[in-house]
Amino acid sequence: MARGAGFEWMVAWRHLRDPDRKTHRTLWTGLILIVLGVLARGFAAYGPKLFHLRTALAPGEWRAARAAEWIGYVNIGGHFAIDLGGIIVLLGVLFAIFTVFTALSIFGVFLGTAAPIIALSVMSGFENDLKTKIRSTKADVVIETRDGAPFTDWEAVEAKARGVPDIAGLMPYVEAEVIVKHATNAAGMGIIVRGIDPSRAAKVLGIGTKLKEGKLEYLEHPDQIPDDLIVMPEFEKDDKDDKNAGEARRVLPGILLGEELFQHILRVFVGSEVDVACPMCGVGPTGPMPKLKPFRVAGHFYSGMYEFDSKLAYVSLRDAQKFLGMDGEVTGIEIRTVTPEAAIDVARQIGARLGPAYEVRSWEELNRSLYAALKLEKLAMFIALSFIALVASFSIIANLIMMVTEKAREIAILKSMGARDGAILRIFFAEGLYIGVLGLLLGVVAGIAGCYRLATQGLPLPAEVYYIEKMPVVMRASEIAAVAFAALALCCLATIYPAMLASRMRPVDGLRYE
Repeated sequence: MARGAGFEWMVAWRHLRDPDRKTHRTLWTGLILIVLGVLARGFAAYGPKLFHLRTALAPGEWRAARAAEWIGYVNIGGHFAIDLGGIIVLLGVLFAIFTVFTALSIFGVFLGTAAPIIALSVMSGFENDLKTKIRSTKADVVIETRDGAPFTDWEAVEAKARGVPDIAGLMPYVEAEVIVKHATNAAGMGIIVRGIDPSRAAKVLGIGTKLKEGKLEYLEHPDQIPDDLIVMPEFEKDDKDDKNAGEARRVLPGILLGEELFQHILRVFVGSEVDVACPMCGVGPTGPMPKLKPFRVAGHFYSGMYEFDSKLAYVSLRDAQKFLGMDGEVTGIEIRTVTPEAAIDVARQIGARLGPAYEVRSWEELNRSLYAALKLEKLAMFIALSFIALVASFSIIANLIMMVTEKAREIAILKSMGARDGAILRIFFAEGLYIGVLGLLLGVVAGIAGCYRLATQGLPLPAEVYYIEKMPVVMRASEIAAVAFAALALCCLATIYPAMLASRMRPVDGLRYE
């Protein structure tokens, strides 16, 4: 039985090869492209140093910038030529070993496997980058009261939550919508201000590592905030500034601003004074009234998300409670878990301890709609790219049907010698399996290599458009396995009809015209 199975695999492999026809034109074309790509990358790397391109050919600053831009294009073109050359070399090797239609079928499975792996890994990279940016400004678990009830017993709630394992830190916070304005933006800008505990924020939020200027400690010690020494000639000082020029500087509470808010909207500096207004925080004779309080800019942070960098600011918890009229009250408690995956279990345990009076949500629940959209987009991308493997499976069907017609005489001889229908079916099924497995292995290797190259060398992206410097890549074994399984399943299904067609052929039909 084992000898018969080996014979069937040997016959299938012989059918796929074409020893009489050898061509190396495609192989040489790919090698030439690889050489040109290597030369282009070498010129981009060492050309300016060897030939002093920026100084000799482009003495002006504008021309030097243009020369550097063209060198960047040459470098990108070199990368593209190497990749394209490698693909053409692979196709040339397949042409040299297999028949033309078999080589094209293997190449189609190769593309149908490599492309989805790279695309899904890039999408996983964007998803992971988004999660990292969200976790830098938001905690993994949030505890809030239900129905907007005042959260005054937060210290007791915090004590109950501390006993849950996998918690790295806890911190109460206050959040409200306010208006911030400066002399450069007199109309004001609606933002979200968050009151945090500076001593515990480093363990709960990643804001400390995102600061581009200033310190988190300035919120707790606003007297240490340096003066704004930048003089802006386009804005004239009013009489109030001249009057206070010789007086000692007031100690104002500090505020951390997002990068976009700091640099492009308000256009302030560390040490500048900004006015924060709360429309309904003050109390007057007729009821609620606006409340205005000056703050001093203690620094600015860059989270990598425009929504946070343009509409988020941090102050100390004490200053926020005093300004918003929430003495002894907080909006909620933020919790950082040891790993992001532990957030769901921690939220469930805390919810069981606190009861129905409190709402405990993990970071996935807080951003459910966003991550659901990302998962749906990834699924749609997987289905769309699977059509490449589907097209390759149609080429396998056409290739095997042509092979059945071509090998009709051999099929008739084998059946005349006693081969059963099942043996013929297994031979042609093995041919399709050879095509699928070879294309699959080449595609998986190329997909992983492409992802590794993108992750190490990086594909630069315009930061002003994508808010990220280079394309992120995260490879996941589950996604690679799903792509491989889908491609192999399509190839196996594509072999069923041609194999059945060959097994049902009668010997007299194969020998009729011999």
